[in-house]
Amino acid sequence: MKKLKTIFLIVLGNMILAFGVTAFMIPHNIIIGGSTGIASFINYYFDISLSYTVMTINVIMFFVGYFMLGKKFALTTIISTFVYPLFLEVFQSIDALSHFCDDLFLAGIYAGIIIGIGIGLVIKAGASTGGMDIPLILLNKKKGIPVGNSMYVCDTLILLTQMTFSKTTEILYGILIVFVTSFIINKVLTAGVSQIQMFIVSPKYEEIKHELIYNLDNGVTLVNVETGMNELSQKAVMAVMSNRKLNKVKQSVLDIDKQAFITVTQIHEVSGRGFSFDRYVD
Repeated sequence: MKKLKTIFLIVLGNMILAFGVTAFMIPHNIIIGGSTGIASFINYYFDISLSYTVMTINVIMFFVGYFMLGKKFALTTIISTFVYPLFLEVFQSIDALSHFCDDLFLAGIYAGIIIGIGIGLVIKAGASTGGMDIPLILLNKKKGIPVGNSMYVCDTLILLTQMTFSKTTEILYGILIVFVTSFIINKVLTAGVSQIQMFIVSPKYEEIKHELIYNLDNGVTLVNVETGMNELSQKAVMAVMSNRKLNKVKQSVLDIDKQAFITVTQIHEVSGRGFSFDRYVD
């Protein structure tokens, strides 16, 4: 079931990506990054099919991913290697998509959003759309650089190659799309996993711990701390929860101790019991 879900996300992401490129980018000659951007450059100067060039780049990058990221990653990426060019070819054959959006500004904004969603879904499934995504995922795994940020730099460099045959307006919209795409990718990758971390310092930490665990069904961790003014050694309560539980937990803590010192932090990924796997075991 999990494998089917992964394959579905990869295919859906590539379909969304191909739709965004075909409906919003190509009709307005907006320059684009990634393997499609390189293919556009080659298509203009050498008149080689866009989808054929994209597939060639994807195949090369597939082998890079196979040797650098492992067999499991490569097997999921091979779907994108062939599915994306196929969707690109299908959507380009639909004449209605060439007039899907006549407003250049809207086309630029929606291209960034839709392309970002498509790439984000594929990467979240543990694969890539092939092509230039693979070097970026390598940077993320080896150096911890966010994919959205490295994509911005990479796509900007690819956009520069297309400046020789593009108008200033097309270049500016291409840069705008890179910004929007990078932002949306990071949002998609963190969607559904961001949580709130609450750190509570109070002499009534035992009561607060009991309230969170047994009445609010929220896990806690006790941390040894020392207060600054009185230099008293005690425990603080650290709890991670969903956004919707924040106000309820905070009010419960204040009901126990109105002078409790509380900090709230947004965190972007949580793994462990109660989050990435069940809290309770048989």
